[in-house]
Amino acid sequence: MKKLAMMAILFAASMAASDVSGIWDGSGGIESAKYGMVPLTAQLTLIQSGSSVTGTYRRGNGKPGPITSGAANGGQITFVISSDGSTATLTQNSNGQLQGKITSSTGDVFDVVFTKE
Repeated sequence: MKKLAMMAILFAASMAASDVSGIWDGSGGIESAKYGMVPLTAQLTLIQSGSSVTGTYRRGNGKPGPITSGAANGGQITFVISSDGSTATLTQNSNGQLQGKITSSTGDVFDVVFTKE
């Protein structure tokens, strides 16, 4: 019985999402009807407190914009970039990377993979 309880505790701990706080460098691209896949880079600076996520987002060499309405739930992170209204949905993969999409207020979709520095 003790072994079963210990295994349940270890399983639950392994399923808990890790803290995503830190600096994340990303690369990916935006699909353009005119140019095809346009490569882009980005950087996230995230601060996680419980399930709340804040920080900044910078695309390319642009000015960082604040992240609001951020949440971490399991291995998924969602947030809004308040400077331009973009929304992000990222999932932490088995390699520890954040992978997903950032959708701009104009409908452009940035497919991206972030790796922690």
